[in-house]
Amino acid sequence: MRNWTLNTGVSLMALAVMACGTGAMAAKPAVKPASTPVLKDAPSAYGASGAQGVYMGEAKAPVVSPSSAKGDCPDGAVGGDHPDLPPAVVKEARPNQCYTRLMKAPVLETYAEKVLVEPERVETRTLPEEWRWAERQVVDQPQRVERKVIPAVTRKVMEERVVQQATWREEPVPPVFEKRTESVMVRPARQEWVRSEGIATGAALVTPGDHQPVRYRADGMLTWPGKEPVAIQGSAETTEYLQKGSAQTIWCLKEVPAEYRQVERMVEVQPATVRRIKVPAKVEKVERVIVEREEQVIEKVIPATYRTEKYKEVIKPARTESYTVAPVYKTVDKTRAVKAPEPVWREVLCERNTTPAKIKAIQVALKQRGYDPGPADGTLGTKTVAAMQKFQADQGLPQGQISVEAAEALGVKIH
Repeated sequence: MRNWTLNTGVSLMALAVMACGTGAMAAKPAVKPASTPVLKDAPSAYGASGAQGVYMGEAKAPVVSPSSAKGDCPDGAVGGDHPDLPPAVVKEARPNQCYTRLMKAPVLETYAEKVLVEPERVETRTLPEEWRWAERQVVDQPQRVERKVIPAVTRKVMEERVVQQATWREEPVPPVFEKRTESVMVRPARQEWVRSEGIATGAALVTPGDHQPVRYRADGMLTWPGKEPVAIQGSAETTEYLQKGSAQTIWCLKEVPAEYRQVERMVEVQPATVRRIKVPAKVEKVERVIVEREEQVIEKVIPATYRTEKYKEVIKPARTESYTVAPVYKTVDKTRAVKAPEPVWREVLCERNTTPAKIKAIQVALKQRGYDPGPADGTLGTKTVAAMQKFQADQGLPQGQISVEAAEALGVKIH
């Protein structure tokens, strides 16, 4: 099986610092390293492999402090006007928001299926054909039409014909220019998308209710656990997402001011004009044939002739009568995927929209809903991330990194 193992020893706050805070930290440090390890929980119970990663050791996470200075996106590859974000996300995004891909769970349904126990049985008998002699009229000679053509009567006349229509000839009058110095914008104010690489959260994709981890196979199939496990074929986009895990590419929208320079150029003070001169039409004399009487066709219809013949008329054709013994079925319950899992783009928590107070509020809200996020210390450890994954699964929300949508579903206002 393909190894999709990813490092999970980094908290979401470390992800936020690398995704959205590098530019701001370069000017004025807003984050200081913590002295205690983030991953103070037990190693992951999801096995030695999995697209979302396994526990690899301890790492130290930063403690985010609110800063009055406006942050900026990190230095990185600039996507310009065409990042790989969906058009709807690009249209609605605001500066310094961060977006990445999360995994949307499949839609499953339980249905009843009839299973054949005993097949249908048919018995038959054959009855002979019944017929009698009858008479009918048969065409001996078909109907036909005789045609006589009377030629047309014509005469010739001379007429004038326009060979070339009257036209207008245009003579251009050049424009008048003068030299001027002016400030020219060489690049307008714009918004550009800055790209950075995300870090795995360390939490596996889980099922709602029982929170069982989803297994991924080397052939691209997902095994969705439950009372009756369901194997689902992932799309090419889903397979690409699973190979990378929760550490998806993050895009941040950046504002760039306009650029100007002084230039000398020739300015048109009197535009070019056109003088029109009429060119007369050309005509010639041609001979034309006038039809005084059209060609005529006279038709005479000669009716068909018939004869009488005898034939065998079938009253009842030979036939087979049969009766059916109905099949026997039994009903069994099965599970199937109505909609396959798919990666979706969502806004995620980052340095500009997350503080230790908000993280603590998320931990308290998780605890109140029956999830175990670990101590409410304002730091994202593996227990907090795993609890958020379970909450997102139970709410039918996309899983992966912690989204703004999931935090606000807990009642924690991000914006």
